[in-house]
Amino acid sequence: MDLSEIRILLLGDDNVGRTSLIYSLVSEDVVPISSNLMGDSIRPTTDDISIPPEVTRARVPTVIMDYCGRQPMSPDEIDDLLLPMECPSPNPLLQSSRSLYSCIRQANVICLVYAFDSRESRDRLLTVWLPLIDRSATTIPIILVANKCDLIDEINDEKNDINHESREFFRSTMLEYSRVEACIETSTRTMKNISELFYSAQKCVLYPINYLQEQNKLTKRFKQCLKRIFTIADQDNDQLLNDFELTTLQDFCFGKIQTNDEKTTIEQLKKEIKRRTTHGIKVINDQLRETVATALTYQGFECLFELYLNKGKYETIYTTLERFSYNRKLELCVPNAPEDLSGELSPSAVDYLTRLFRRFDSDNDSCLTLNELNQLFESLIDIIPPISSSLANIKHCIYLRFISSSSRAPLLTLSGFLAQWFFLAHSQPSLTYSYLFQLGYSYSLSTNDDISLPSRMTYICHVYGMPESGKSSFLKRFVSSTIYQVRNSSDLAEKSNNKTKAFFSYDYLSKSPCKQVKSYAIDFVRVLNETKCLILEECHANELDEKIIFKHANVNCFLIDRTHPRAFSNVATIYLQQHVYPRLPCLFILTKADQPPIKQDYPLPIEFFCRQHKIPLPIDYSSVTTVSIYSNNKDNNQQLTTNTEQMSQSWFTNLLFRSQNNSTRSLEPYSPRGDKTRHLDDIYVRLGYLCVYPKLNYFTNSTNDFYNTDALLKYSLYASVVTLGLVTVARMFR
Repeated sequence: MDLSEIRILLLGDDNVGRTSLIYSLVSEDVVPISSNLMGDSIRPTTDDISIPPEVTRARVPTVIMDYCGRQPMSPDEIDDLLLPMECPSPNPLLQSSRSLYSCIRQANVICLVYAFDSRESRDRLLTVWLPLIDRSATTIPIILVANKCDLIDEINDEKNDINHESREFFRSTMLEYSRVEACIETSTRTMKNISELFYSAQKCVLYPINYLQEQNKLTKRFKQCLKRIFTIADQDNDQLLNDFELTTLQDFCFGKIQTNDEKTTIEQLKKEIKRRTTHGIKVINDQLRETVATALTYQGFECLFELYLNKGKYETIYTTLERFSYNRKLELCVPNAPEDLSGELSPSAVDYLTRLFRRFDSDNDSCLTLNELNQLFESLIDIIPPISSSLANIKHCIYLRFISSSSRAPLLTLSGFLAQWFFLAHSQPSLTYSYLFQLGYSYSLSTNDDISLPSRMTYICHVYGMPESGKSSFLKRFVSSTIYQVRNSSDLAEKSNNKTKAFFSYDYLSKSPCKQVKSYAIDFVRVLNETKCLILEECHANELDEKIIFKHANVNCFLIDRTHPRAFSNVATIYLQQHVYPRLPCLFILTKADQPPIKQDYPLPIEFFCRQHKIPLPIDYSSVTTVSIYSNNKDNNQQLTTNTEQMSQSWFTNLLFRSQNNSTRSLEPYSPRGDKTRHLDDIYVRLGYLCVYPKLNYFTNSTNDFYNTDALLKYSLYASVVTLGLVTVARMFR
């Protein structure tokens, strides 16, 4: 545990041996014999005693404070003694005793000392000292110290009665005061339990028991921590911890097992758990190996830590909690995200999220229901990470790949689940880091040797267009085969618990009735046999730059409403206002291809504008149909299909395909779900290629070259050259 120092405060009546305890610890010697056996034979000191860490058993710097001020004589003086230094006291006799308040506030643990042969000093613990500490409004642990226990040996006749009375006093006091964590008998004449006293005080600070146990039962918070640790360690999500998972958990918490003794200890603990509870151990049959093994249930996992508590193995418990980033108060401490986060998910992170998705897919239907999502986030997320205020005031409508079920509840696919993570990683890297940390990603890394760095997988496409130009439909068709009944992340968040809602909806805590709506569509495309995540962000011409999350796009997509006369004028104005040179690759799309076109109110024809600025010719697109509007007869349709199949051997040819009459052609935006990959002639795949290879934007004006074998070789060679940035060499082949 991270602790700079431990401050131990000794309180008690005069002449009970507080200073003698400090002397015996520091000098490692007995207190010199004095004629006054009833009091301290060492002169009290007001100085703090500092003990270096290498001397103590806990290896933590320790400061021992001995309060030598005026003692409270009655309960009536408690309030006056606990006044802060700034508060004046009407009683001048208490001015020197005012430091008691600061002493208690500075201490991490208090040792209440009384003399074994003084009943009065023991009774004053209950009437004065313990109420005084309670009134100080602190929650620090307390240790009762029965000093001068060597004097019992001198009274043989009453020895048994005194010991029984002392044990009864310890028991009743610990039941009444939950902060009393230990009771120790000491002697400065025989050095009995001197070092054990201060080591116990250190352990009370390093490993406080009051957060673990309350009235001989595990606290609710401790059970929550154990449940999360159990869920993270249960890699196959069968609600059991087999021997391999237990060994992995032990290696993660305490290091690699060196001998077979610790493995034997696991079997012994299983036997003890089985003896204590009937549902702690479950027998499982391994059909592959034809063996019978035992696994630990969650009830047995709780019983295991109850055994640790009963045996006083607090260090073992807190070491386990510390490895899962819990502090002494059982608060999850999420570390700060590194400053050099790339905003990309590493391959190991994607693999872990995929396995996490399949772990909680209890019905194995490759989709997560709302209950399964709630179970995932409720069992693993302890603290909802804070969200940037700039995001919290905007309603984000993120279209993901869902599947509609018979109950009309959306089912989240693996693609939609990973797409949300890629969006979060690219928009809020620190937020993603916090979520991955709480989901147990660091635990997975300890058992995974793959530490490959993240590569570029996420690309941004800004979609521009006039209102009613079909931007929302264009986004919906990216994740669905139809624009109807398309779900988004906000629809899923409305019926989820708070932890799931916070992940899918950034504005779940916002009370503002009027919020700006931002629409996105996220899915994956294949580019040269590599999977890339493409994020489509809807933008508006009058939108300020600060309202756009992804300010640096990789490609721009301009939607031209063929039924509006000023649609192309609006798009051309937006394109010409982009002052970045060289301009980003872009794609012009004529929407509503199922409706008759209207002449555009612009000085230049669309094709002339595209050729002048070296832009690909616009593509006809309809969100309500997948049939080419230029294929009116069966012959043309058959010829078009044949040409597409012949050219599928070259990815570059399919990317920038044009028909022989140099007319535009509608591209099918979505292939049936039965296909494993999108069709190479997909309009969204073209956007993906333009993101990865922006220089391909220049190959647009030639027609017959796409049917020439030599030209295909030139274009393929150019594609490999532009990836290295050698544009000047590539121009030789044009």
